[in-house]
Amino acid sequence: MRHLSVPSKETSLWRDRLDSQGWLVEGLGIHNLGKFRGIPINDTAPQSIENLEIVNLQPLTPGPKHWTERLDPELFSKHQSEWPMSHDQIGDVIIIKLPESVQNHSIAIGEAMLKQNSNARVICADNGVKGQFRVRGLSVIASNGSDETLTKVKENGHEFWVDPGAAYYSPRLANERLATVNCAKELSATLGRKISVCDPYAGVGPALVPLANTEIIDKVFASDLNPNAADLLAKNLPSSWSECRDARTLADELPECCDLLLVNLPHDSIDHLPDLLGLLRKGHQVVIRGWAITPLDALADIRKRITSILSDSEIVSLEIEANRSYSPNDTYACYEAHIIRN
Repeated sequence: MRHLSVPSKETSLWRDRLDSQGWLVEGLGIHNLGKFRGIPINDTAPQSIENLEIVNLQPLTPGPKHWTERLDPELFSKHQSEWPMSHDQIGDVIIIKLPESVQNHSIAIGEAMLKQNSNARVICADNGVKGQFRVRGLSVIASNGSDETLTKVKENGHEFWVDPGAAYYSPRLANERLATVNCAKELSATLGRKISVCDPYAGVGPALVPLANTEIIDKVFASDLNPNAADLLAKNLPSSWSECRDARTLADELPECCDLLLVNLPHDSIDHLPDLLGLLRKGHQVVIRGWAITPLDALADIRKRITSILSDSEIVSLEIEANRSYSPNDTYACYEAHIIRN
């Protein structure tokens, strides 16, 4: 079938133009030709269109809209209301929770999802978060070659390595990490210089990678208690200080090392805060940006606890915001304290 080869940046423009002329073949896909796109045209289209190349390509017919359409019809109808309809994709790894009723069909599910998602390499069943490091228990149910769950992700324009089977990572917190970059920029502007940042619960470093790639950061200090996370941290931040450490003793090793302190341990954030204050520099404004999982009706109590912990410092401002729901009664809250340590 004839296809008009157009510059990729002009694909939408040419598709609309061909459609308005009655030359577009509806219902077929557009070929990716690198810097060009091949748009299907019908027999009424002329042999030459503005000196653009016309090439013969196999028509791209639309495939199934959902992976369940690739299952055997009899199998699908048997469990019609039980198939999981959503999943997480981290890099080229897809993670899906399987109800017990369809776990015996995990191989069929994995193969169907692999065919449906051309950018996926491995499909894993999620067996729940396990252990003190909140690592997902994953079982590979289909793959194109390697079964490893190490993968590279792109977030807010930055790439880094993650392994959802070895260290905690949530793509749902991307907006929180973007807000951290904005916070750092504001602090740098306030101080009139580059700043140093410390993340004692850095995981694989998703909050630090975008910071390290800005011009406002002087030094980055990162650690995590999970040795697997620490290994990936070193891989993602090769020019920064990163170690496998207990955050509660880090201030003894790195006293007054930072202007911006990140406290991303939502279940124990407030309890650990007193042990972390020694990481902050004295004599000028510094910022603590942390997260806590708390009942919605306990935000006032959280404020009192943080205020008490910071009683030896001058509190310039303290904001606590319930950013998103964690459970029916609990919220995932962000707190940001601007202080001057005496």
